[in-house]
Amino acid sequence: MAQLPLPLQFDSRFSLDNYIAEQASYIRHQLTALFDETGESLIGLWGGSDSGKTHLLNACALYARSADILYHLFDAAQLMEASADGFSEFPEGTVLAVDNIDLLAGNREWEAAFYQVVNRVKAGELRFLFSLSKQPRDTGFRLPDLKSRLGWGLLIALPIPDDAAIERILRERARLLGLELGDEALRFLLSRHSRRLKDQMDALQRLDEAALSMQRRITVPLIREVLQPDLDR
Repeated sequence: MAQLPLPLQFDSRFSLDNYIAEQASYIRHQLTALFDETGESLIGLWGGSDSGKTHLLNACALYARSADILYHLFDAAQLMEASADGFSEFPEGTVLAVDNIDLLAGNREWEAAFYQVVNRVKAGELRFLFSLSKQPRDTGFRLPDLKSRLGWGLLIALPIPDDAAIERILRERARLLGLELGDEALRFLLSRHSRRLKDQMDALQRLDEAALSMQRRITVPLIREVLQPDLDR
């Protein structure tokens, strides 16, 4: 087994303020309360693809940095390739976060490690934030006590963004990238490219790189040039 991977690197593009959803204010309040020790010490975020789970876990890194709180964020896909030995032995006061924790379901070693993590949370030694694609009770965790313990805290269902939310998210991401994304270009992207938010974000990143290298504005002709053959005909 490989050694434990390093926590994910801080990404300044993600913040709690630029998370866009119908319940964004409530979600921001619950997450900051976990860090400020005024709310739940165990929070699970669950939802499908494009619901913003990874965004929120990365956004918490920015909040933790500003509050000078020790925060470790891991991706479960990386943890699967590593040994769980000593994983629960984080210093007291640490906020631990794991993205896609349900990927570890069925792995006896990792299930036992997270059983210990939740016990330390219950004892007031750690705070724990995790994401998964569905509620813990509906996952494939084989350790019954772990499945129930993951539901001890607050579970927040994250909605899949609708068309209006996707448009707002793209506008905000373009602003963060310093891009001028006009209405015509935005409408073209939304009508001719994949509706999946991840695909739209990837497309925006490609357009950003192309606009910078070509010294051009993002227009419909540039979108056609850069994103073909990904566009619907």
